[in-house]
Amino acid sequence: MKRAEAFAVVRQRGGTPRRGVTRQTGLLIVGGLGWPLLADGRPSNSLANAKAYAVPIASEQQFLEWIGKAATQEQAKTYTAEELGSLSKLPKEVVEQIAIFGLIEPRGGRYGFRDLAAARQIAALLGSAIKLSVITRSLYEIRKWLPDSHLANLRLFPESSDTLLIEQMNGRTDETGQFLLPMASQQDNPDIVFEQAQIAEDANDGATAERLYRRVMKLDPEDPAAPYNLGNLLRAHARLVEAEASYRSAIDADAQFAEAWYNLADILDEQGRADEAILCLQRAIDADPNYADAVFNLALFLQRLEKHAPAAQWWRRYLELDGSSPWAARARRALKFCEIQIADLS
Repeated sequence: MKRAEAFAVVRQRGGTPRRGVTRQTGLLIVGGLGWPLLADGRPSNSLANAKAYAVPIASEQQFLEWIGKAATQEQAKTYTAEELGSLSKLPKEVVEQIAIFGLIEPRGGRYGFRDLAAARQIAALLGSAIKLSVITRSLYEIRKWLPDSHLANLRLFPESSDTLLIEQMNGRTDETGQFLLPMASQQDNPDIVFEQAQIAEDANDGATAERLYRRVMKLDPEDPAAPYNLGNLLRAHARLVEAEASYRSAIDADAQFAEAWYNLADILDEQGRADEAILCLQRAIDADPNYADAVFNLALFLQRLEKHAPAAQWWRRYLELDGSSPWAARARRALKFCEIQIADLS
């Protein structure tokens, strides 16, 4: 399934699809032909952020099953061990071995099309004098970052008797994920360019990151992640006018992007545009009613404008969301101050 089709399915079911992972992400889907490692072997930013933020990770196969587009297990498991061995040219004992090692996955003693594809790859590798232990080790390394990866989604090639190359996204890589892609495919693939922008940003190469984020915005104007990240980058360099424009681009792409509304509010507040900032915070809370940081800042901004009654309401809401952190202690003091001001006026 292509990304655009997957995004459309998510929207039809009331979800909000987005490239990249934030603390608000509910689930990361890793595509069956996607690759979870960067060129230096590290996990991609999306995968690393998902693990850091405790965001659940699912495979494309799981996603397809959830939306009713995957074959049922009865349909998918069609071969016996003998049939699989005959079709793949593997001896029965090797079929049993690779099932034990998890390279194929029988259910009820039967195998599916993915298992057949994997078995045929294994047969070809064994025919090239690659040991089964090398194949098993390579898949083990891949599954450190993508637990549901399956040989049917990969293409393995022998580089030497103890080294395999893996073909992914028009490039070849070893099991640690080190690979180079053709320049043309990099320039035209928004996912790859987005990852490159994040790598540049992590390396403090702001100029390159900015150029690449803007490239993603042209390639995929409907995705809010690139303008949001660009806004953060520009804001860090005190380019507030440009940062504001980037956050507004993110919001144009996704009006429910609570974090973009929140950061835009901060930008406006820094420019002394308090009334506009309050409206943005209200939009952030509309998008995510449990967004504690937005609730805190809304109460704070209202208190600064001496709107003590609505400020008190939002301080109370914040304390419902967060009653134990150091920020909660500040919220209690602010609430007490607002209540005193309200009492004095009455």
